[in-house]
Amino acid sequence: MAFHFQLQDGLLDMAISGKITLQDLRQVMVTLTDVESRLPITPDRILDISKADFSTLPSADLAATAEVRRVTKLKNPVKSAIIAAQPEQFGLARMFMGRNQNPDITLMIFKDAPSAYQWLGRPAPH
Repeated sequence: MAFHFQLQDGLLDMAISGKITLQDLRQVMVTLTDVESRLPITPDRILDISKADFSTLPSADLAATAEVRRVTKLKNPVKSAIIAAQPEQFGLARMFMGRNQNPDITLMIFKDAPSAYQWLGRPAPH
């Protein structure tokens, strides 16, 4: 798995690619939690999974990851956009969304980056 992560202009911009394992998801969550804990406010975020392969990840592992986010206490409400271009990715993102009912996270799924950035009120990078 490759994991791209940057904080730019108050937006967490993340992307994962390659074959994804439970250990990979845990590392992403550890990184996200660490960054959130060090910032004065919890930033909005975008996660691009359009180049990720979840074919060997059991759905129970994804559900467990969503449960962690569901109970996470954030400093403020945030918007979280997931870019999921392929039907399999979109389906997994929907499952994650359904399980992640954190009242501080407004989560939306998009099939393309421009739509996700527009929803976040940000210009899409070139």
